[in-house]
Amino acid sequence: MLLILLNWLYIFITATSFGIAFSKALRIQYFEVVITPILGLFSITLLATIWAFFAPISIAFHLVLLLLSVLFWYKNKATAISIIQHALIQIKSFSFSIKILLTVSSLLLLAQSATLPFIIDNESYYVQTIKWLNEYGFVKGLANLHLFFGQTSGWHITQSVYSLSFLYDRFNDLNGFCLILGNFFAFQKLHSYFTNANRMDLVFGLLPLTYVFLFQFINSPSPDFPVYLFGLMLFSIYILNQDNKDSFVIITILALFAIFIKITAVVLLLFPFILLLKNFSVLKKEVFKISAIGSLVLLLFVLKNTMLTGYPLFPLLSFRIDDLDYTVPSIIMDFFFSKSMLNSFYIDNSAFTGASSLDIVKHYFLYNGMSGYIGVISLLTLIISPIVIVLKRLPKAIWTIYFVFVVLAVLLCFSSPQYRFYVYFTLFFLLLWLSLWITNPKWILRFYALNMMLIAILLFIPLSFGSLTKNALLTQNSTFHLKNSVIPEPNSKWKPEYKGGSVGNMSYHSPIDTSFFWVTGNGNLPCVNEEQLKYFEHGFFYIPQQRSTDLNDGFYAQKVSGHE
Repeated sequence: MLLILLNWLYIFITATSFGIAFSKALRIQYFEVVITPILGLFSITLLATIWAFFAPISIAFHLVLLLLSVLFWYKNKATAISIIQHALIQIKSFSFSIKILLTVSSLLLLAQSATLPFIIDNESYYVQTIKWLNEYGFVKGLANLHLFFGQTSGWHITQSVYSLSFLYDRFNDLNGFCLILGNFFAFQKLHSYFTNANRMDLVFGLLPLTYVFLFQFINSPSPDFPVYLFGLMLFSIYILNQDNKDSFVIITILALFAIFIKITAVVLLLFPFILLLKNFSVLKKEVFKISAIGSLVLLLFVLKNTMLTGYPLFPLLSFRIDDLDYTVPSIIMDFFFSKSMLNSFYIDNSAFTGASSLDIVKHYFLYNGMSGYIGVISLLTLIISPIVIVLKRLPKAIWTIYFVFVVLAVLLCFSSPQYRFYVYFTLFFLLLWLSLWITNPKWILRFYALNMMLIAILLFIPLSFGSLTKNALLTQNSTFHLKNSVIPEPNSKWKPEYKGGSVGNMSYHSPIDTSFFWVTGNGNLPCVNEEQLKYFEHGFFYIPQQRSTDLNDGFYAQKVSGHE
């Protein structure tokens, strides 16, 4: 916990410093302890992305980051101090009960961040993606080594900045830092509701009641989590400040950041677009700078994907570049992004071909464990929410959020309806319903206390989730141990046992425990499961090969002779 806290302090100082400079460059007048560091993380992510095309995100990058942070801090010292002072004044204004709950929830959050990662994707590609960024930057054709490495998220670029791998090998807690910001944001809203009785403040003030769910995402750099958090903050700003220039710019930046992290968040761009249409005369002067930032994000997204996969809009298969020798073979891409594979997380490939639409729906909602339960709840929110909005005469902005939710649901029905792509909309409407039911401050605080107790149980007592998921790798929670008070757990929960292997001109490290097909864990580079290599060789007749003796030159897929 202590080491993570120090890491978070470093993140806060650098992100706030960059956030102030970035905000002033955009002529944003709004400086605050939650939004300003997030804007800073966005600008740092863009800088790191550009850097990764030419060099690893390692000590040289941090020297530049520190130099710029000190420069920005010195130039904007008065603004930085005012942000901190304003935050302290806000905390002092909180009631004793809110101060206690804020402290307890923050400590639980810090403790959870020190436990072993829970999300299984951490073992397939999060750790390795960040490791490649730290040691080499972007590598041509990296997806030929492991298809998931082609997904390199903007969030993994951000995490690679703060992994500080040249100093320590266990910093993996950027999500925890973001939830610390989100936690303060929630208690700000709760205090505001207790003071002003604004129901929309209560919606976001109840966010900690979702921590039983959200805590599972914070001990690994899951790119889904920041999308949830930034999406909810975007909703809050959209509802409360529609005619404000700063709000329009901040909403757009949050949307662009979320999209650079996860392409499924593209629907969030509808919010600034709708605001622009409604208030064009007021906001038209902001269009140029917002378009410039959006164009830069798109350019970096396209260049990154092209370098890693040969597909500029990956995971979309359009505009494949055949002239690049490292482009992932189309036979592999077509198979892994086929309709059957995108839905294979809840229905077997063999069963998908002969399944009717009704069969697929039944499998999703009735036989899909926790994902099915969340799906049912989400479906109910889509059906019931319009009725609630009309009967309770809620603000018109709620209709926009509902409309965007419907658009996303429709898009996912034609691609891959995984709950993690839309659940933040579900959480918003559930919190909205809850805010209509629980309005008494005493009862709200009681629910908070009960929720903290439940989180503590999940954090300190080993439990089985076998009844909620079919995935054997997710049936046990990650618990806190006394040693974690200072030293966090490793970045990977996979056994650190690897064996050497080679295929063609490529030597690699393969985990000894191959019970999970996509596993790589925290093995030395290049790391790939031997079973996976055999599957690609015998199933698609391709093997990954180095483009030269230098790993920095990347990989290409070689057709296996004799299988023409």
